[in-house]
Amino acid sequence: MYFCAMSIQSIAILFLYGFVFSWLTVPRIAQIVRKYKIFRKPSKRDLHWRLVPKLTGLSFYVSFLIVAFIFVPYVDVQRLSLFLAGGALISYVGIRDDIFELNPFVKLFLQVLAIGVFVVVDGLVIRDLYGFLGIYNLPGGLDYAFTFFIGVFMINSFNLCDGIDGLAAMMGIVMLVGYGIIFYVIGDVMFLSFSVILIGGLFAFLRYNLAHRNKVFMGDTGSLFLGYVFYLFTMYIVTSDSAILTVMLPEKHLIILAALVLYTVPILDSGSVFFSRLWRKKSPFSADNSHLHHMVLAFAKSHTLSAIIIAGSLSLIIIVFSELAFSVDPQSLVYIYLSGLFMGYLILFFTRRFLRNKGVNC
Repeated sequence: MYFCAMSIQSIAILFLYGFVFSWLTVPRIAQIVRKYKIFRKPSKRDLHWRLVPKLTGLSFYVSFLIVAFIFVPYVDVQRLSLFLAGGALISYVGIRDDIFELNPFVKLFLQVLAIGVFVVVDGLVIRDLYGFLGIYNLPGGLDYAFTFFIGVFMINSFNLCDGIDGLAAMMGIVMLVGYGIIFYVIGDVMFLSFSVILIGGLFAFLRYNLAHRNKVFMGDTGSLFLGYVFYLFTMYIVTSDSAILTVMLPEKHLIILAALVLYTVPILDSGSVFFSRLWRKKSPFSADNSHLHHMVLAFAKSHTLSAIIIAGSLSLIIIVFSELAFSVDPQSLVYIYLSGLFMGYLILFFTRRFLRNKGVNC
């Protein structure tokens, strides 16, 4: 088996850089937000009544920008530049949304523009599903539509998961470890470096996000940026022509399944909320407190414990499917995952009904 030539020492240094830069930038951004009172009026969905700085998620992009440029000799400069350009646009969307609540159509347009940076310049398009659910080559036009749809979904579904203290950061760490392992195995130094930098940054952010005093949120600025990063990571893995993946995986469509497994919580949360609202004859895009984290919080009564439960469950799902990938027939494994996803939707549907009967706003 081939592993990345990057040393454990280099990985540790990257982690430390990401940690230190976020540790230093988060309180500075929070200080500026408090000094100039850059707060958006709380909505009925907010679980905190007091004004809390939301722009500190900008630290992820700033830390990433500084540390990534230090390692330019080890990366593809063009892709790094595209990554930073698209990230800057997504961060702008998040900043505007955290301060003014950006118009949904403007928000969508700018997200599509950020995705288009890679689609047009780097040709990053999903054209082949390698037999996933019997689908191989996508016809012209549909491949672009599918690529943009996946991007918009991944960016916004992760953003919707950011509803309680620590959850987005903990989930982000779990997912980045998963992506990082894949990049380590296939020898992709650049994206492994990106993963490690962001893991360090998220660990530093948790110290402030879980604090009782001077608490901060990553806001849309942080969660949209992370969702964008996960989308790009997924795209590069799915479209990779790495010989290592071909040798390791019995069927290439398992890489599609790997991407789905890593994104299980946003898929489960967004999908179940969408269908629940339709079932109740409400707009699927309306805001409410029916997300997965709201339901877990209703039982756990603690933001931190709820975040640990959800992130821990995602970790367990990833570990289980990683083990099954080499012991179960690939086609059967896909159906096992989809069946589990369907069961998850049913459980969430009846849990919402149970909580509403108990008088919980869910």
